[in-house]
Amino acid sequence: MSACPCGRARLGQDVRMNTLAWLMVAVLASATGGEMLQPNASLTLLPHERNLVVGDNFTFSLIFSGELLADVNVTFELSKPLGETPAPLLLRPDTENGTSWPLPFQATENGKATLTVQTLPPGLVQTNPSEAFALISVMQEPSINVVGDVLGWIYTIAWDVSFLPQIVHNWRRRSVVGLSFDFLTFNFIGFLSYFLFNMGLTWVDEIKDEYFQRHPRGVLHVRLNDVIFPLYALFCTVVQIAQCFYLQKEEGQRVSTTCIIISGTMVLSAVVGCVVVPLVESLLWLDLLYWLSYIKLAITCVKYTPQLWENYRRKSTEGWSIYQVIFDFTGGSFSLVQMFLLAYNYDDWRSVLTDPTKLGLGVLSILFNVLFFMQHYCLYRDTPTTKTSNTLKEATGYQNQSEVTTHM
Repeated sequence: MSACPCGRARLGQDVRMNTLAWLMVAVLASATGGEMLQPNASLTLLPHERNLVVGDNFTFSLIFSGELLADVNVTFELSKPLGETPAPLLLRPDTENGTSWPLPFQATENGKATLTVQTLPPGLVQTNPSEAFALISVMQEPSINVVGDVLGWIYTIAWDVSFLPQIVHNWRRRSVVGLSFDFLTFNFIGFLSYFLFNMGLTWVDEIKDEYFQRHPRGVLHVRLNDVIFPLYALFCTVVQIAQCFYLQKEEGQRVSTTCIIISGTMVLSAVVGCVVVPLVESLLWLDLLYWLSYIKLAITCVKYTPQLWENYRRKSTEGWSIYQVIFDFTGGSFSLVQMFLLAYNYDDWRSVLTDPTKLGLGVLSILFNVLFFMQHYCLYRDTPTTKTSNTLKEATGYQNQSEVTTHM
């Protein structure tokens, strides 16, 4: 056989062959002035990503291409003991191009790990970090994943619907009094940044190539829905901004100077990035996309503050639809529950604890929603109809004296 699987005992019998191979590599290096020759052979491990359940058996494939100059020992490493590591292989110089070997693997523990390929002596076979690896995810119970998928649909629908109540609320009142223009400004910039980030990683091949060059063993989890959602949110925000131009407004109601400065700084930094990236060799378009994602994260931290202040200033939540808060709270809560369920199922608590951005922003959004609930249902629950509402009725011709302005 041109190549045969064997155990560690068999590998120990080939010490002399390995020594000769090492000497051959050294001779070739000295003959080329101390520089190692580029290997004419490579190994690829497929598939690069696999989801399993504890107790599952799966067979990976190791594929050889090129030609060998000497014997090569191939071993495998698991970053976390999710099962027994595949047995080592011994590749002979007469191994044919395109030869593949089955690598049986049984999942015994839940968790996430990376299976990598190691070769001795080095320099004879190329083990490209983007080809000679496999990401293995082992879940404890498939039913937990099903629950996680259901929660995912619930919070996705809740977040999608959350943009509609404010639009309807504005239209029914024929007014945007009580709605913070700063909130809309931050929302527009945030969702535009998020849309450009996901669009670049989904549709721009140059940026995807930059991602895999920087993260050879990375897997892009950006999907089409990750592009559609911010685009939809951006559209809903634009509709609300348009309402601000033709519906009733309060005198002096505008975007604050503070918001203009913060938003202008963020937009200017992105524009400067577009100019600098082509001029600086060490910077990539991928870096600019990351910067846009940081802008989105920063905006999420502060965007609710202007609306909280507007409610406090007016001592009323009359112009702020509580239904969008309810849907947003539902989405954020189920998103966090899903995160912890999946972390338990895959024994991957590190992904939660080492990603303070996602966890922190989720908790922060829920905290803001709780504050809105307190304002609406506790602090300003019995607030009488405001002067601006009466002025609005006079301006729009409402003459029904028995009409009572509802609080929701």
